[in-house]
Amino acid sequence: MGKKEIKAILFDLGNVIIGVDAVKLEKAYSTYGKVKEGEVVDYFMESDNMNRYMEGKLTSSQFYSRTRRQFRLDIKFNEFYEIWNSIFYPFPEMNHIITGLKEKYPEIKLILISNTNESHYEFIRREYEILDMLDGHVVSHEVGCQKPSTKIFTEAMRLAGSIPRQTVYTDDRMDLVEAARVMGIHAFQFTTPEKFRDDLARCDINV
Repeated sequence: MGKKEIKAILFDLGNVIIGVDAVKLEKAYSTYGKVKEGEVVDYFMESDNMNRYMEGKLTSSQFYSRTRRQFRLDIKFNEFYEIWNSIFYPFPEMNHIITGLKEKYPEIKLILISNTNESHYEFIRREYEILDMLDGHVVSHEVGCQKPSTKIFTEAMRLAGSIPRQTVYTDDRMDLVEAARVMGIHAFQFTTPEKFRDDLARCDINV
């Protein structure tokens, strides 16, 4: 496999392009109500409300109202989302890698493919300029489905003008990496920027 065969690199967002610390939510929300240890993180990861919000089936107002009732939080809308969006932190080395890819391989499309929600996405777009370096964004709350659905991967490749064997994908979740591999995408689990560089080198892409 050589770089001439690769037309697209798909990036997950959380814990790939930027860091995520969901545990911060629990500590912060506990000051507004009685939150049991582990509840908020579990809710963030796998609740029905969260999945519906991430698929665009709940508005930010509806998600706020349901979450406030779920945990009996005495909190205003703006305070709720200030905490909700406080979990992110930068990965400077990934900024360097993405910038290097844009400069060295302008023919390769760099596409965000993320399970996210309206508030997180809008916040990250405002605060993290690295997303402006990417050629396109495919996000779950806009396409109405989440990874590992083939629909969201197919949309990302359509946007990039690639097919699976011409596509590289990185994600911190191994189950999503495996789902992409089933489709024929060259997928690698993200653990560190250094490992990602090594994975790209396996595709003859050197940054």
